[in-house]
Amino acid sequence: MLNSQKIAANSSFFLLSLVAQKVLSFVYFTLLARGLGVELTGRYFFAISFATMFAVLMDFGLSPVLTKEVAQNKDEQAVYFQQIFSLKLLFTFLSLIFLATINYFFWGNDPVQLLIYLTMLTVALDSFTLLFYAFIRGQQNLRYESFGTIIFQMIVMIFGLGVLKFTHNLFLLLIVLFVASLFNFLFSAFILRFKFQTKIKFLWQKDLLKKILIIAWPFAVAAIFAKVYAYLDSILLKIFLGDLELGFYSVAYKITFAWQFIPLGLVAALYPAFAHYFKEDKAQLTKVFNRGFLYLSLIAWPLSFGIIALAPEIILKVYKPEFQSAILPLQILIVSLGFLFMNFSLSSLLNAANKQKINTRNLGFTMLLNIILNLILIPLIGVWGAALASSTSTLFLFILNLLAVRYIVVIDRQIVNKMLLAFVLSLVMILIVYYLKTIIFWPLTIIVGGAFYLFALWLFKILTINDIKYLKTSLFNKNQSS
Repeated sequence: MLNSQKIAANSSFFLLSLVAQKVLSFVYFTLLARGLGVELTGRYFFAISFATMFAVLMDFGLSPVLTKEVAQNKDEQAVYFQQIFSLKLLFTFLSLIFLATINYFFWGNDPVQLLIYLTMLTVALDSFTLLFYAFIRGQQNLRYESFGTIIFQMIVMIFGLGVLKFTHNLFLLLIVLFVASLFNFLFSAFILRFKFQTKIKFLWQKDLLKKILIIAWPFAVAAIFAKVYAYLDSILLKIFLGDLELGFYSVAYKITFAWQFIPLGLVAALYPAFAHYFKEDKAQLTKVFNRGFLYLSLIAWPLSFGIIALAPEIILKVYKPEFQSAILPLQILIVSLGFLFMNFSLSSLLNAANKQKINTRNLGFTMLLNIILNLILIPLIGVWGAALASSTSTLFLFILNLLAVRYIVVIDRQIVNKMLLAFVLSLVMILIVYYLKTIIFWPLTIIVGGAFYLFALWLFKILTINDIKYLKTSLFNKNQSS
């Protein structure tokens, strides 16, 4: 059995690998976009987005169920794995047929059709890799997944940039992605079979099958809502406007959502604390939640407003002038970054408090709103409409989750006042950056604006050393006592 220190070390190593993977992925996409240009970037982005949206049908909530059951039923973990693996085979086969059919009829005369067939196979491999790592997670081991994730991204980056140097052939670039996924699949399967002595074979037990599906369906529904909400805008942009406009949107989308590793990292530490204090100490739960909620907003608002101020420079200097039409979509998308960050905390608390159904309901309502807004706004105002629909939906989900969370914890007024003051300071920072970028080299404004913001947080006592020490103590001491 692992002690709390080893679990913390495992988690920390995984978070570092996740951050590294996200950073490398963002750098790779940026270099890819610079090399390919707007239209080919849009086509590449769409092929991956379209296939990825259907990945939830392949998994159907089975991976989180496997992790849970392996952790709780050590004696039957091989049986659970083999039954879930068998189900996964069936769901993947049916999903590939469904996806291939849609691809054939919808994109028959489009160059993207062949690309989607290839990404289908890549997504299928990734789905099984996810399942294998889910079993290993149930063993409270994250190191192998960490290694696999980093090596996967290194393969993509090294070979992808090598291909890009000689050709802009999207099929070859997606072959690189397939090869990297194949490596991760084989690596995870090897670890599963030889390190954890688990045989990969077919099993079909009706009673166990029924039990697994009953547990899995809420995870599946939530995942479907989340995927449709995340990727439908790209599909509608492709249908209504085409690859060029999708290329502009893909850059704005990548810049905005590349920062998700920040709330993911904090919430990974917060979730066990939420779950523990929900059972043991409601007063402490309120304190930890409010502090975490504050810290996410303190990071998100200056990041959001700073990117708004520097969006023209980021797009024109980093991505090339041909991506100029991505500037406004980026500014519209990034304005919701604060709500996006805080949603991670709200959603995590709802899950820790056994309110998963509320999470799923809120995601369902948000998905419906997002679909309606995209159908109305994209034909009216194009790429801006997709960005506006996304930001509005993020705000809507934040409001729904916040209303639900108020029945679990009390939102501290002092924390709210600090968040509002930080919001105002971020607005002041944006004015400073706007002015300074006209007289000094624009990257230097990031340093000056950031220094002003941090000084203001200290000056107005919005963030103190004691705050940070309190959160650290709350997160780690409870592990030692539990």
